[in-house]
Amino acid sequence: MFAARVDAALTYETFYGLTEPPFSSSSDPKFLYHSTPHDRVAQELLSAIRRRDGIVIVTGEVGMGKTMLCRAVLDQLDRRTLTSFVLDPSASVEEILQTILVDFGVISRADLAGGRLAQASRHDLMHALREFLASLAPLQAFAVVIVDDAHTLAADVLDQIRVLSDADAETRLLQVVLVGQPKLLAILRRPELRQLAQRASVRCVLEPLDDDEIVDYVLHRLTVAGSNARVEFDDDAVGRLFVLSAGVPRIINQLCDRALTLGYEASASVIDLPLVDRAAEDLDFTPPESEAARLVRAVLTMAALVVLMLVGAGAAAFVFHDRLAQTIVRWEAVPPAPRQPTLRQPAPFTPPPPPAATPAQPPTPRK
Repeated sequence: MFAARVDAALTYETFYGLTEPPFSSSSDPKFLYHSTPHDRVAQELLSAIRRRDGIVIVTGEVGMGKTMLCRAVLDQLDRRTLTSFVLDPSASVEEILQTILVDFGVISRADLAGGRLAQASRHDLMHALREFLASLAPLQAFAVVIVDDAHTLAADVLDQIRVLSDADAETRLLQVVLVGQPKLLAILRRPELRQLAQRASVRCVLEPLDDDEIVDYVLHRLTVAGSNARVEFDDDAVGRLFVLSAGVPRIINQLCDRALTLGYEASASVIDLPLVDRAAEDLDFTPPESEAARLVRAVLTMAALVVLMLVGAGAAAFVFHDRLAQTIVRWEAVPPAPRQPTLRQPAPFTPPPPPAATPAQPPTPRK
């Protein structure tokens, strides 16, 4: 009975010598794998912060690790750079300002609950932010605000973020980083957000991992979760991870986490291809369609439509055979139209020859 309870309490982390889940959905920056695309975007973002650019845009598909990357970048900043991370995409302008002021230490949560700013208006909050930014200048300090999931913000909220970035237009002590999915770029092309888009001097796109980075990514996560990990993924399993995930870190994490659970249940020290396939089946994952596959599918769809049209035409001819035959007979029974009469062309007119000249007659004498 006791052994059964111990086995029930045992998790794959303990079984594999790990101190914490290696593939959780946490955005803890210690798990950030320095892939080529992640390092490139991190460097662009750090350079933009050092230049004190007004507005920076970071986009990437779902699950690319944008939030974790931004947290890792903030950890690289010095103490003279104050930061605020806005995570609530449904926040109003007033709520965003409150979060920023709390993160910067201007006010506390208690102030918002019952203090002097409990019923503060947007104007009051903006005034408090301007006063705080003005106090940074003598200290040679700087402030950075990161707004996550910015693609979900309403257009009027995004436009107010532009106003926020203009709060210190003369001294450039505040930078705003908008992080979101690629649809954010389409939203910024709206006419009412033209001024915000024009102020975005840097636009970074976070791409998925390359196929040769998957094995190092998996090993990195396992090493961070436990220095004495007693499990590995073989080459075939890693190859299938790339096919199923297309290099998206979140999908890799979900597949690996499920595969480790299945491996623990089977007491396997090596995660092989069948375990990854079973994990994909449990999670109902299918490989994303490649560009070539989409082209082939489009060609096959067009061919199928042509075949259906031909079959439909044939079926219509069979169903309406008698009526079609009667129509053809009527067409054949119709007498041909009479030919147009041929008009005789008149003979060309030949002008008469001029009269011949006659010799002059002598006058007749008078009697």
